[in-house]
Amino acid sequence: MNRDKTIMSNITPHKVAILVTSCDKYKDLWDPFFTLFFRYWPDCPYPVYLGTNHLKYNDKRVKTITTSDDDWTSRFRTVFEKIPDPYVIVMNEDFFLTKPVDTVKIKELIRYMVAQNGGCLRFFPCPGPDLPYLDNPEIGEISKGADYCLSFQTAIWDKDIFVSLLRDGESTQDLEIYGAKRTEELSNPFLSVIKDPPISYIGGVNKGKWVKEAVELCKKEGIEVDLNARPMQTPVDLFIRSSTVAKLSIFIKRLFVLKR
Repeated sequence: MNRDKTIMSNITPHKVAILVTSCDKYKDLWDPFFTLFFRYWPDCPYPVYLGTNHLKYNDKRVKTITTSDDDWTSRFRTVFEKIPDPYVIVMNEDFFLTKPVDTVKIKELIRYMVAQNGGCLRFFPCPGPDLPYLDNPEIGEISKGADYCLSFQTAIWDKDIFVSLLRDGESTQDLEIYGAKRTEELSNPFLSVIKDPPISYIGGVNKGKWVKEAVELCKKEGIEVDLNARPMQTPVDLFIRSSTVAKLSIFIKRLFVLKR
């Protein structure tokens, strides 16, 4: 964790990569995702990787890293090991961009995180920071061990720190819960923008089904969505998603974490 970081403010684009996390069963999202990604981030200066199981995405701008059918953390440990850059912007394949990305601001945030020896800096404050950081009006700190301290919202990560938080056999939800607890062992600050994110998007899928707003976005952008491959959420799905049932499930899992 105390690796000498000599890049500092002179960090160059080839020191940073973008990783889009996915798996083969979400292949129907790749075209919508990358169409919007390159439409709204045409000047992206970083290499773009897609991490998945066996299938490859046919676009010369995207480098596919295939792994296996192992659990999520085992697969993505392998993916991270195949990316040569020390800093990685991690995104999910259903984060559909809604407006142009502020590349200048992203570069500034990356330089700032590196200078602070940060573990990560969240570009999209969901949730945002709960602590001030060095009187910086734009950046806050996320408490170690707090709910979703380790989150899959789009962020720039120190790759070694991200990998150190992985445990084989865990799902993404497990990692957000148990991994958040493991962050308490780290001295590196976890940072986040407070407002005005440099990258804006909506989640396209929830519980394996299309979110209505994402389907509407794709329609507006002239992008085809295959509702035969993946259905859209029903009113019942929306009710369950917003009900106390979902909140109770999360609460019970967090109680279990405290007892581990």
